[in-house]
Amino acid sequence: MPFRVVVIGGGLAGNLLGCGLMKESVDVKVYERAELHSTREGLQIRLTSPALAGMRACLETNHMLSIIKKFGPATEAKAEAPRILHKDWTQLMDLSRFPAYGKNAPITRGLLRDCLAEPLYEAGKLQYDTAMERYEILNPGSIDERVRVWLSDGSYDDCDVLIGADGGYSKVNKLVGLASLDYIPRHVTLAAKYSLPVKRFATMSKELVGGPVMCWAENRHVFFGVHLPNRNIGEAGKKAGREYDEDEASCMLSLAVTKEMLLNDIHERSLDGQYDLFAEAIKDWAAPFHEMIDLMRGAPLHIYVPRVAKRPAKNWRQNVRTEDKPELGHPRIWLMGDAIHAMLPPRGQGGNQAMFDAGKMLPFLTGLASQHSGKDSVSTEEMAKAVIQYESEMIPRAFDWVRKSGGDNFIPLNTSEVSSRVFLFLAGQWLNLLTLFSKFQGLFGRTTAVDDTPEFNMI
Repeated sequence: MPFRVVVIGGGLAGNLLGCGLMKESVDVKVYERAELHSTREGLQIRLTSPALAGMRACLETNHMLSIIKKFGPATEAKAEAPRILHKDWTQLMDLSRFPAYGKNAPITRGLLRDCLAEPLYEAGKLQYDTAMERYEILNPGSIDERVRVWLSDGSYDDCDVLIGADGGYSKVNKLVGLASLDYIPRHVTLAAKYSLPVKRFATMSKELVGGPVMCWAENRHVFFGVHLPNRNIGEAGKKAGREYDEDEASCMLSLAVTKEMLLNDIHERSLDGQYDLFAEAIKDWAAPFHEMIDLMRGAPLHIYVPRVAKRPAKNWRQNVRTEDKPELGHPRIWLMGDAIHAMLPPRGQGGNQAMFDAGKMLPFLTGLASQHSGKDSVSTEEMAKAVIQYESEMIPRAFDWVRKSGGDNFIPLNTSEVSSRVFLFLAGQWLNLLTLFSKFQGLFGRTTAVDDTPEFNMI
């Protein structure tokens, strides 16, 4: 019986890992609870170097290049880095001024997910509309030890390793005994994505075009971003005034407020009523913020409380193991992405770190597969050694970003307060120093700068 990996969750991380395993000829099956062609598109993700590193490790070159062509423009960071504004539209920091901020390029999450899913589905390696119910360890401690995964259609699938890539509501995280994901305590988010045809784009004020807008004020957080994908439309399209791909172009808007600010009947209100509440929450803010709301009216609002992960102890698996429940903390159960390090969105690293996980996890799984003789499964000891090595890199890296993203506090700043403005000023000076140091190294240092996002040069 060949070495087999089952992945629960056909999101960015699960599909990317699935592609990598398929590329390396490792037997893999990905189960996704959503239906094929689900309308659950998600919002926008801005890919940075960690995501590209994961893609390089897991994707065939032609597949990766086909996805890169769907990114929005990313010439340096200048058109894409966020602008931090106060509620009166005063600009407090423009991150495009700092080369140290790094390059990034936008793409719709749903589009990226589907691009990663396509080769898996065509090869019969991805099954939709199928959720995991539970798992059990077969023949625990023996040379025949395996994992049996029970599925929502009543069937089961046996494997050597089970990967939990099932997001911030991960069932795998709970069943393995980690139980480290929880709702943030204070805030709720309203978010929307809308298509952006040329006609709608032409009505936007110039203040809204450019890098994304971020504002933290009065216990509220607003984010607005525009995604204008590559202009692969030919000369006829350009003559018709279509300066970008209208089919994929979009804008997104989100508001985070304290739970006390949101009325209990928000879900029962009409869509217009929900947008009215959105506008009421920032009624004394500058006109461009209200233009964002008017631009988005008509798009469905997603209202939710985000979840964030707590950092696991280094020996968490040992801490939850019991003799009568071998599934707890078992080394054949691995976690990746939001299923272990769900984080808040302000730094845009949730999806990036999840995709980086895939690239980091892949060589451990292919190494285990190479040890499989076809007769005996890989020993539990070898599994434990591999998962400990994987987690010893992943946990510090990813949870550093959980912390940088605000931990469980969605609104770490209040630009109405002097202390927050001083913090942003000092942060700007620090970025200036990093920029000068980078230039100094380039002039007098022996090392040359390495472009860690070369694929963006193809956009």
